[in-house]
Amino acid sequence: MTILPMVVSLAAQILITIAVMVVIAVTASFRWMKMGTLDQGLLMQEVSEITMNSLPVILLLYHVLATIGFGIWYYFGCGRPKPKSPRRVFAGRALPMTLLIGILMCVSATAYLSAAQYVMPEMIEQYEEMMEMAGLGTDPLTIFVSVIIAPVGEELLCRGLTFHYAKKVVQGMRNRRAAFWIANALQALMFGVMHGNLVQGSYAFALGLGLGWLRFRYDSLYPSMLAHLVVNLSSTVFMGYLFSVIPESLLGYVLLMAAGLAAILLLMRWDRGTVEWREIGGNRGQ
Repeated sequence: MTILPMVVSLAAQILITIAVMVVIAVTASFRWMKMGTLDQGLLMQEVSEITMNSLPVILLLYHVLATIGFGIWYYFGCGRPKPKSPRRVFAGRALPMTLLIGILMCVSATAYLSAAQYVMPEMIEQYEEMMEMAGLGTDPLTIFVSVIIAPVGEELLCRGLTFHYAKKVVQGMRNRRAAFWIANALQALMFGVMHGNLVQGSYAFALGLGLGWLRFRYDSLYPSMLAHLVVNLSSTVFMGYLFSVIPESLLGYVLLMAAGLAAILLLMRWDRGTVEWREIGGNRGQ
């Protein structure tokens, strides 16, 4: 069950893409037949080109349907949890902690990608081409989906459903701190795998650990959703400007990544006095 939400997510992406391609192919076929000709080679080329241009729409369809579907699954599959008041969740230090950790996670992830260009340039080049084809960072619709809709759906999927089932794997462990980190690593692993490539999956795993900690620390999905939004917004809007003024250097990027991760760990350590290493196998407030 810990793996199932990720499998459903990947299957949904494939099925939605196929459905869009079928609609495009049927529409194009009718148009070609009206012109009195039907060249299958040119038809397939046209379908491929239109599909690539439709990736932002496909992303929108997937994330909207995923948010609704996983939201329903989360509600009925996790004991119909009653959401806490956002004002209560973000009282005190919760809001600044969430925002700061989100920014630091984005800085660390961007520094990792920048450093990876020196270590695995071909893989990074393929990753950047894939991001460019999807319109990430350039297409307004894709930016809207990645910043506003995706954090909600992906948090329901990973820090909601997947974490809920992962907690059952470690239910009953006496060492509650270890139980949390095992369950947290499981959901973060699923978060990384669902991104479908090694580059994105590796830093998504690290981000998933931090988002899982926020979800557990404040006993709510709201902080992980907000931090996820901050990461996506910062990477889309702000990080390009920040890294344009930083001298290009492998050592510099590695040091920046290490500094960001160290700052996150220090914040978590500073806040650990208020963390209750409770039994995580139950289903408390969400």
